[in-house]
Amino acid sequence: MNASPPELDSLLAELITPEVIYFPLRHHSPACARHLERLLRERLPRSVLIEGPPSFTALLPWLRHPGVRAPFAIYTAFAVPVEDAEPGVPPRRRAAYYPFVDSSPELVAARLGHELGASVRFIDLEFSQQSSSADAVSADRVGSLLSEAHLGHSRFLARLARRAGCRDHNDLWDHLFETRLESSDWSAFVRSVAAWCWCARSEYSAEALEADGTLARERAMTAAIRSELAQPMPAGSGPVVVVTGGFHTVALPPAVRSAVGPAAPAVAPAGPALEQTTCLVRYSFDQLDALNGYASGMPAPFYYDRLWHASGRPERRPDGGSLWGEVAAQWLVELGQLSRRAKNAHAVSVSDLIAALQQARQLAALRGHPGPTREDLLDGVRSCLVKGATDAEGAVILDLAQHALTGNRVGEVPVEAGAPPLVEDFRRQAQRLRLKLGDSVARPCALELYRKTAHRQISRFLHSLVHLQVPFAVLGAGPDFVRGTGLERMIEHWEYRWSPATESQLVEASVWGATVEEAAATRLRRLLAELEEQGRGRQSGVAVELLIQACRLGLHAQVSQLVDLIQTQVEADPSFVSVVQAAAQLRLLWESREPLEAHRLPQIPEVQVRALRRACYLLPNLSSTPEQEAEATLEALQQLQELLSRENVQAGAQVSADLFWEPLRAWLALSGASPLLTGGAAGLLYRAGQIDEAETLRCLVGHLQSTATRPESRLGFLVGLLRTARELAWQAPALSRAVGELLEHWSDDEFHRLLPQLRLAFSVLTPAETDQVAGVVAPPPGEGARLDWYRPDLAEEDLVWGRQLRRAVEQALRQDGLEAWP
Repeated sequence: MNASPPELDSLLAELITPEVIYFPLRHHSPACARHLERLLRERLPRSVLIEGPPSFTALLPWLRHPGVRAPFAIYTAFAVPVEDAEPGVPPRRRAAYYPFVDSSPELVAARLGHELGASVRFIDLEFSQQSSSADAVSADRVGSLLSEAHLGHSRFLARLARRAGCRDHNDLWDHLFETRLESSDWSAFVRSVAAWCWCARSEYSAEALEADGTLARERAMTAAIRSELAQPMPAGSGPVVVVTGGFHTVALPPAVRSAVGPAAPAVAPAGPALEQTTCLVRYSFDQLDALNGYASGMPAPFYYDRLWHASGRPERRPDGGSLWGEVAAQWLVELGQLSRRAKNAHAVSVSDLIAALQQARQLAALRGHPGPTREDLLDGVRSCLVKGATDAEGAVILDLAQHALTGNRVGEVPVEAGAPPLVEDFRRQAQRLRLKLGDSVARPCALELYRKTAHRQISRFLHSLVHLQVPFAVLGAGPDFVRGTGLERMIEHWEYRWSPATESQLVEASVWGATVEEAAATRLRRLLAELEEQGRGRQSGVAVELLIQACRLGLHAQVSQLVDLIQTQVEADPSFVSVVQAAAQLRLLWESREPLEAHRLPQIPEVQVRALRRACYLLPNLSSTPEQEAEATLEALQQLQELLSRENVQAGAQVSADLFWEPLRAWLALSGASPLLTGGAAGLLYRAGQIDEAETLRCLVGHLQSTATRPESRLGFLVGLLRTARELAWQAPALSRAVGELLEHWSDDEFHRLLPQLRLAFSVLTPAETDQVAGVVAPPPGEGARLDWYRPDLAEEDLVWGRQLRRAVEQALRQDGLEAWP
């Protein structure tokens, strides 16, 4: 056997001394937690120092509170000022979780240390200082304060796993350490874990560890340990126990020993004051699973939670059996139940479950384990329950197995623990509306908005959470009253799912108010104020969107203020498109009175009349609309004509038709008007009987034959005309002739350049309408019947051969001087 390096021997000798004991851990490991428990009960420490921001120390009483049930987490966040930000731009926020389960060594240290009379505190850098040392936590996602990325990326551990016949470092950890869960020799366990972590750390350079903030954190821990050791030690008192992640632990003893100067606590680097938030929130097992992207601790947290609790009650094991066998049997029974409930899986028989358990036990014996570990169990499932390929038939049962290992239980945090009132209001409202928050399973929710008042209340609650950007529910389908789409749907289809991010975002949103309704109303007012600050306050369409949003959120108490503001904005809005959008949305709001309860807003029709008059007032100035805005303006023009002509809109009868038609007639006589808008206006005038077909076609011919404008601009009139009166394409042969004469004067280059715009003009036609136009353009010679161009009996090669034959005939006619004959 090879001797260990001197540095490692020196480290192992310093881990356990009468003054201080360094306990290396893996986060959420039952074996680490159980051995730490044995250490604390045996040595009765005078103080316990735990890896974590010092501000967490104030929450220690709540970690011991009987109303707290794991899994839960400490949520911490701080605001990051944005450099050179515009006024009103909120700061970016960075956030992280510090999760706990019953088998977390940090939780055991906090609870048992206090029970044994030791002083307990956290000794890491604050989260804001960690993030400034290493910009590793994104502002767009909530990170973890218990990262074990160094161990997961270790090439040494990967090679060791392969040599030991293990799948990865998680399997290797179980093989070497979790199987020692029931061992009583905690000192040997401590040295073994430290050696494992020392080997993994030896691959990393000091530069890399400085760059990712590891060394800065360890300097803070070192200073805290030296400060604690410098305190007077009463006679007969126990040692200081330092509980940190194993990757840090192996660096602390030499750092404490070699530090010079008086011991003093770490001082935070100077910088601007940051707004910080720290509180307890509920957490879930599936968010803890390393296989779901959680960068810390053990995979399959529910499985290891069972191991932890089973190891604490040996007297309850039947016939004195192995705790591993007890947990394996329980897990397989649950897997069988899941398979019977799953819709896309075959129910697993009892005989197959017994075979899988026996296979797992035999594999454990072969591998030298005291009982089936996690991978032994999975191998038993693969051997006995998978019928076919693992990536085909076996995928379903393996997914169920992973689900049974992970769990979906959600913890509990009492109201008194200091969670913001908004979080508690969310829980109360969800309970009242019968939305399930007890686990993290995704659930569908169909809401009949027009028939059931209770469903409208649920819809408003879910929309309010979306408005507050709380990740809880996703709308899959249903009417969108803001955008005016899907209005034929009578039911909203949602999918909701609780996650830790739900409550952490509620904590962030608590600045808006103490209840969901209050927070939604405050944020709505803030959005309106931001529109004003950004110079968009005169855009009435945007304000009406907020009005509809307020009705959808059930904030009718805020609506009267918005209606008054909209009336003012409509009068001053310079944008024709915005005003028409506002009028259309007001009509939609009034027609959707039941789900939005707009019957409380009798002033809506009057505001719509003002918007329609304002839009008509802006019409004379639209003829010179820039080309890049002409498309949107034409769509708004069509929408305005529809609003004015609808018989079921009372407002239309209160606006004189001449206010709309007179400016459009004037456009036809203007030489510098937008061709697209002029063509659209001509089409609207023709369809309404304001001008006849002859005048419409004269305008078209005049634009197509004009030499004062570019060919592209001439086609703009045709595009606009067919947008608003496309029936002219097949009902007016003169239109086809005018287009044909235009084509005859184009060169090949002009044709290829302008063909896309010509195709665009006719793109509004349906296939049947296109067929009608083809019958007008190319009728059969000498017949009144239209030509049937559709020949499904001809294959592609027939068409190619026909084209080649035609070219050969044309060439022969040219050679004989007969090219004019056809």
